[in-house]
Amino acid sequence: MPMRLFLLALVLATMTALTGCLNSSPAVLGNVTGKVYDSNGHVLRGAKVELYGGDHTVLTDELGRYSIVNADPGSKRLVATWQNRSVVVNIEIPRGGTLENIDITFTTVDQLPPVITDVQVASLSENAAAILWKTNELADSFVDYATGPIGLGTYTYLASDSAMLLDHSIALATLSPNIGYHFRVRSHDFAGNEGVSSDYQFTTPGGEAPASPTSFAIAAPTEMERVLLTWNSNTEQDLQGYNLYRSDSKNGPFSKVNANPITSASSTGLVAYRDEGLKIAWKYYYYVKAVDTARNESAPSNTLSVVTPGSLSEDRLWKAEESPYILTGDLRIRGGTTLTLEPGVEVRFSMSDSLPDSNGASMTDLIVQGALKAVGTPDRRIIMTSAETFPRRGNWGGVKFSGTNDPNNQMNYVTLTFADTGIRSEGSTPSIQNVEIGLCVFGLDLGLSTALNPRYNVIRDCNVGLVSSNSNIRNNLFVNNQTAASLMGADMFEHNTIDGNVGVEISFGTPTVKNNIFTYVGSGHGLYGVNQTQPLATPTISFNDFYNMNSATNGVTVATGPGNIASDPLFIGNMPYDYHLQTVAAGYASNSPCLTAGESGVQMGRYGP
Repeated sequence: MPMRLFLLALVLATMTALTGCLNSSPAVLGNVTGKVYDSNGHVLRGAKVELYGGDHTVLTDELGRYSIVNADPGSKRLVATWQNRSVVVNIEIPRGGTLENIDITFTTVDQLPPVITDVQVASLSENAAAILWKTNELADSFVDYATGPIGLGTYTYLASDSAMLLDHSIALATLSPNIGYHFRVRSHDFAGNEGVSSDYQFTTPGGEAPASPTSFAIAAPTEMERVLLTWNSNTEQDLQGYNLYRSDSKNGPFSKVNANPITSASSTGLVAYRDEGLKIAWKYYYYVKAVDTARNESAPSNTLSVVTPGSLSEDRLWKAEESPYILTGDLRIRGGTTLTLEPGVEVRFSMSDSLPDSNGASMTDLIVQGALKAVGTPDRRIIMTSAETFPRRGNWGGVKFSGTNDPNNQMNYVTLTFADTGIRSEGSTPSIQNVEIGLCVFGLDLGLSTALNPRYNVIRDCNVGLVSSNSNIRNNLFVNNQTAASLMGADMFEHNTIDGNVGVEISFGTPTVKNNIFTYVGSGHGLYGVNQTQPLATPTISFNDFYNMNSATNGVTVATGPGNIASDPLFIGNMPYDYHLQTVAAGYASNSPCLTAGESGVQMGRYGP
């Protein structure tokens, strides 16, 4: 071998020997020591401990100790094996040092749920109970429960405690008295295993309910969409409060208004509650019950109702079965809105107006800017009257049509009494037929409304029965009014029967008065059939019967027309008359002279053509 190659081989051999000495030097290797325990904290003898990969394997001694020496430094995985189960720990072996106290613990995998025993119901009262049970290991506490007997299989409520215990107790609160409940208990151990009991049941005791609240009252509404209700406070020591119930029908169902018992009371001993968000022109029914801490409810108070006044902007129907509707404040029907009254509905109006409307009078009014459809039948009339205990003329404002030409405005088979002005029309076109108006200051005020045709109405016992300027007033009956009708324009007043002191009073215009019967059937005589109060009026008065009047016409500045007579009209029956005319065909001795005395031989009066 040449000398150069020999020298090169010698150098490489020397370097290899030096490298081997460095890799095995104890100065750069590390050690690991520790113990191995079971899940109960006991040391394990003979457990195998090794660095991952089979390198450096040892067994623990009698004290559970292990020691791995001369291991390469750096991140390693230390594996302990015992009874075919292994635990792996990540470690960092130091260079030239010892990593001490690396203890390894085997954790037992628990797959068994807690065993539940001794389930009991304790401290049972009207509204509470305590559920007790035991477990064989530490566990948390759950109670699922609901009303009803065992076997329903569903649970509504849950009570729980996360504390890990052997003796468990869960309190159930806010239970209802005299109610059956079913329940089950559940517990979870540290491993999350759940133990579940069977279903159990209990019944809460009843207890004595509070007395029913007294002096329940509803104040006349002073604001739209809300009412104030009051009642006397109860005196029971265990009183929790009150529950208020409401319905929109007197037959129910009633629903509780308040979420929690009402508890506020004033120094006077009155409890007050304001119910809000109500509908306008809606009838609500209320009663109140007292409730104690066991949630026992008293018998209901008396049931009261209220109709909410205000400005109505949606269609509304008033039903006969919910009558009477009592209004203590103005109700205004806005344009485009219709209030419909069923046949048989009764509406009562208070004199005092708790919620005045800018379009109303000082008393309670029904103001129509949209439509009022009040259509009764001959045997089921709609009633509008005073709500006062002892009513008299002018106790409420009346029905006022204001600037509406809605075709739904109809008053038919309505009886209206005790108003200041029964029906008033201002620039409107309501249909008014078969209406009975009585005991009003003014019965029917058509004002400046034109081309109205009030027919087949009865107006009696008013100061002034009718006021009109440009309407066709036909086939109406006026009885015992101080003045039957006041005409101020180009009215057509024909085929009406007037029994009263003054028939028609004419102050202005060119009214036509014909084919009417003017009479006075009381003792003595009536004053005037037609009384003209202003000289510029030019009425046409013809084909009328003026009977038992001191003067057929008074102050009339133009000559009366032809065909006027002064004969007993021969009404059927005695007082009070029905104002039909006698006929021989009906068994009377003679025919009424008014049967053919009208213009062109037609019948005069209310029952003419």
